[in-house]
Amino acid sequence: MASDPNGSDNPMLVLVSGILLLGAIGVFIGWGLTHAYPGS
Repeated sequence: MASDPNGSDNPMLVLVSGILLLGAIGVFIGWGLTHAYPGS
């Protein structure tokens, strides 16, 4: 499992994908909040 050629156990890949996922969620929430209250 440690020598998986697909890199599914690569901690760097997991870290990068996690950061991208959190970043995408943050952008989505930020966009939703800014468009939820157009008067502010």
